Amino acid sequence: MALTKKRRLVLANYVADPNCTLEGALVKAGYSEKRAQITAIEFRKDAEFIAAIERRQTQKLEKLERGKLTDEEVVNGIRDIDAECVLAGPVAAFLALRLKAHELLCKIRGMFIEKVEFGFGAELAKEIAAARERERLSALPSLVIEGGFTEEKDN
Repeated sequence: MALTKKRRLVLANYVADPNCTLEGALVKAGYSEKRAQITAIEFRKDAEFIAAIERRQTQKLEKLERGKLTDEEVVNGIRDIDAECVLAGPVAAFLALRLKAHELLCKIRGMFIEKVEFGFGAELAKEIAAARERERLSALPSLVIEGGFTEEKDN
């Protein structure tokens, strides 16, 4: 039988904090102080709850023993999947897995760009304005005035 929501909450509180007692986990889950003492005794006798605690603690221990996953391990894992798919032959499911493995390798190496960001800084804006000004000036006809100009006043 699966654990109830309340028992799973107690289990999560109990396993999350190494200094937490079962009674403390019960109180955090919403039990009163008095009821927590009684329920803790019942839980300690419940084989299913004890097995759940042991499973969670084993999972946490395995996670700690594994340590951090390096980039090299990730790439090697993807390559292993690809190699197994090659050995399996040209079955559609294995081809899809191979394609996904190659896609992941390309993403890791930065061959795919998911998002392109355009940032317009002040310097770029100045360059654009200067280029537009040069283009505007080159489009104007050149004015060359030869000779003199005099202005006559009418009296």
